[in-house]
Amino acid sequence: MLKTGHHLSDAEIRARYDALPHRGGLGPEFLDRVLRLAGDLDGLTVLDLGCGRGELLAEIARRHPRARLRGLDVSAVRAHAALRATGARAALVGASAEAPPFRAGAFDRVFCTETLEHLKAPERCVGEIARLLAPGGRAILTVPNATGFAPFHRLGRLVPGRWLRSKLLPYEHPANTDQPIDTCFTYGEILALVRRGGLAIEAVAGWRYVRWLQMLPVARTAYGWCAPTLERLAPRLGGVRFAYNLLLRCRRAADGATRPPRP
Repeated sequence: MLKTGHHLSDAEIRARYDALPHRGGLGPEFLDRVLRLAGDLDGLTVLDLGCGRGELLAEIARRHPRARLRGLDVSAVRAHAALRATGARAALVGASAEAPPFRAGAFDRVFCTETLEHLKAPERCVGEIARLLAPGGRAILTVPNATGFAPFHRLGRLVPGRWLRSKLLPYEHPANTDQPIDTCFTYGEILALVRRGGLAIEAVAGWRYVRWLQMLPVARTAYGWCAPTLERLAPRLGGVRFAYNLLLRCRRAADGATRPPRP
């Protein structure tokens, strides 16, 4: 895996995220895919770890008015934005996702979307998610997948020029990102990380296949025609490993789980 920003102190990381309040989520289609994987949330106690500006919490509040919502983000600026986004429906906490201040077994659903790659100790965060899940609870994790940029994710040093790197390398690549801290995980590294942290994977879904084709001006037009077909067929053909965004539904390993589909 490739890393950047891991030398920064926690205070430096927090300050830099406070200065990036404009960074938003991935939009309605992403939220819809995440929530379909999560199932019915009405009446459940729900936590969003690394909630950012609160897009996911706001959508949960809209769709599931009886859900009890909590959110956590390391940036106080973003936590306040999330509070506004949810109309104060969610209780927000400013804290690290690696050390959430909640009791064990407190949540029926824990979401951690596009967050693990921005932590110094993502495995510790996964372990905390396992700790926070109530019996029968589920975690919904999403992680950018560098394998979705294959083969360029392994050729970063050979891609010339900033413009071309922005098109052919994953956003999390050290030569590409503007985040204060980022880790560029491959498909296998993501699955291994989740399992080491104490979660068992029930389902793996993907979104935005062979992402680099969508980034190039000429290829983008042709890709737009075939993208819906690719999104539908790739999982059936074992191509989930080439999705740029991996979405996983998990439960505590101690509870037992089925194995994910073979890639």
